Amino acid sequence: MSSNITECELEHRLLAEVASRRQAFLQALQALDLELALQFQQLPADEWADHGALSAWPQLQPHITQLKQLDAALCQQLLGLYGLCSDCEAELSYEQLYQDPCRQRCARCEAKYQNSQQGSWQL
Repeated sequence: MSSNITECELEHRLLAEVASRRQAFLQALQALDLELALQFQQLPADEWADHGALSAWPQLQPHITQLKQLDAALCQQLLGLYGLCSDCEAELSYEQLYQDPCRQRCARCEAKYQNSQQGSWQL
């Protein structure tokens, strides 16, 4: 892979994104329910997105989606699969990953995914 971005820079970028998104989630939760936010600070961060208490706050859905993306990226990193498209396993460029450290799909698979989501029903 030819790139000016190193693996170390990519890892630092991912970890910075993790910290930023988790902080944004906690701030949004604090604005809604301070006591619950304090409880969440005591939980492992990888348990936040699936916590049942969040169902009372549908406005947190964008943050929950981001937390799930973070968890997926971190799991991929631990498994040695970080930087591969989750659908076709094509290698993502360092530039793409630096721009969006939680990117899960190549452009082609992302377009297919977005098209499939437009036709799905949501309640």
